[in-house]
Amino acid sequence: MDKKKQTLNMFLPVIFILSLAAVMLSGCGSTTKTVNGTCFPMQITDDLGRVVTIEEAPRRIVSLAPAITEILFALGLGDKVVGVTTYCDYPAEAETKQKVGGFSTPSAELVVSAEPDLVLATPINANYVPQLENAGLTVVAVESLNLTEVLDNIRLVGKVTGASKAADSLTADMQQRIDSITAKLSGLVNEQKPAVYFEIFPDPLTTGGAKSFVHSLITEAGGKNIAGDVEQDWVNLSPEMVLARDPQVAILCHHGSSLQTVDEFKTRPGWEQVSAIKNNRIGLISDENTVVRTGPRVVEGFEFMAKLIHPDLIP
Repeated sequence: MDKKKQTLNMFLPVIFILSLAAVMLSGCGSTTKTVNGTCFPMQITDDLGRVVTIEEAPRRIVSLAPAITEILFALGLGDKVVGVTTYCDYPAEAETKQKVGGFSTPSAELVVSAEPDLVLATPINANYVPQLENAGLTVVAVESLNLTEVLDNIRLVGKVTGASKAADSLTADMQQRIDSITAKLSGLVNEQKPAVYFEIFPDPLTTGGAKSFVHSLITEAGGKNIAGDVEQDWVNLSPEMVLARDPQVAILCHHGSSLQTVDEFKTRPGWEQVSAIKNNRIGLISDENTVVRTGPRVVEGFEFMAKLIHPDLIP
């Protein structure tokens, strides 16, 4: 027994050093837990400028935005989602989850009743955050205004949920697809960038201004947004304003029941001289959520827009 104890005592320092090295390599302290390479507890700064502590990897998550819901499912976390908004309809499994109210009008009571250990929100929910925090819930708000921020926030969601590896894999694939487009457009000068009209509603005519995500997509895709000088997100334009700015490319992305066909767009009274109509450069996005939801599918919308704006460079 003494020899066994001696041998054990000889190896104890080695075991301790190896354990310490493993902790150091993981980047975690000795008092933290590691989940799929992610250290808990952690502190992050969300898009409301709040410093939030995540004590441990969440087991029950409520999503207050369709884009966030899509991110969670894309990261393989659908089984942890216990609450979503009434607008969270993708993937199909999301519709089976408990509803906690609308996108901009969630019910704090329903959120609390879902007993989440993490609530993922957006700045549009800012007024609800104090209520949820007072109920003892951990809330992280994220917002993406361009493609880079979409990737950053997917990685952030992966980090706070212990799914960093899945987030890194997903964003690497998305970045590759984005880079394959932007590389083809990198040499464009301003004169080669066509004026683009993006229509989300036909009545009243509604498009994205300089503060909209759509504006960033048009710009990244090598176009010039005809409403890019308006410092708003969604903008109502008169028909006269559209005609005066004479878009060379028109993208129809009608929301809900407002969908019109390309032929209906072409036959609008007085619009026959619009360059996009004369040159038949009109595209219809049948699923607007690929461009207005800042989730994983946004790459599909970006690719479609880039091909429509520059068919000569991206066949």
